[in-house]
Amino acid sequence: MSAMRQIAPKPAPTAQRAVATATETRAEERGRTAAEIEVLAAESRSTDPAVGTVLTRLADAVRRGDRDEIHGYADAVDARVVAEMLTGKRSWIWGAFEVARNVLVFAPIMVTWFGLSRATDAYSILLTAKPELAAKPFLLLWEQGFEAAPGVVTFSTVAIIDASLIALLILLSLVIHIRADVRDVATRTQALLKESQIRGLLGHATSLATSELPDTEADAILDAMAAEERRIYERAMEREQQLFDMEAAVSELRDAARTLASAAAQMAQRDEAKR
Repeated sequence: MSAMRQIAPKPAPTAQRAVATATETRAEERGRTAAEIEVLAAESRSTDPAVGTVLTRLADAVRRGDRDEIHGYADAVDARVVAEMLTGKRSWIWGAFEVARNVLVFAPIMVTWFGLSRATDAYSILLTAKPELAAKPFLLLWEQGFEAAPGVVTFSTVAIIDASLIALLILLSLVIHIRADVRDVATRTQALLKESQIRGLLGHATSLATSELPDTEADAILDAMAAEERRIYERAMEREQQLFDMEAAVSELRDAARTLASAAAQMAQRDEAKR
């Protein structure tokens, strides 16, 4: 009889374990990414609730691994707008300064034309009452108030008001530009860094959605891997069985060779004894 070894039991399949480990790793990565998106959503919600809502839904889609929703919500988020919204927070005082500057641009024109309209009315009334004053210059009569006509603002007063408004405009523009050129540089840098961070986060979320496989496709790959593993294991077992059989045959040949050698030795001894 050939001596047969005891075949080791079949190990537990590793394909299922590999896929399960990969699935757990993707789930953990989705959870971390979703948590980062939720932090960004919380920061955005105080400034723009709509953006915060979109980011929150994106985080939920990433956590579930829903590819279609991830792509949809990620495409709806403008990284530059969100970054400027989060880093461009300014005091209301500077906003009021900018509004005042933009409005005061038209103030000198308004004052000039208002004063000119009142002066022409008073000039017309004065010449109607005293035609002999037509020889005097219009600006002189205006500066004299058209002999104390009611509602007239003198030329020098209009000029002073216009000059004051223009000086205020220059001052406001200077302050705003100094702030924009000095302080807003750091703000723009922060906005660029925040934008790159948001783009990286959205890109990572999209890559997680792309790497996800549908359940049917994942099951098919899992079945194929398990079948291939079984086939490799069966072939390995066949080779091992063949090795066992060859080892048993070699052992039998060795026993037969020893038997033949012993018989040959006995026959040689008998021949020597007969001689």
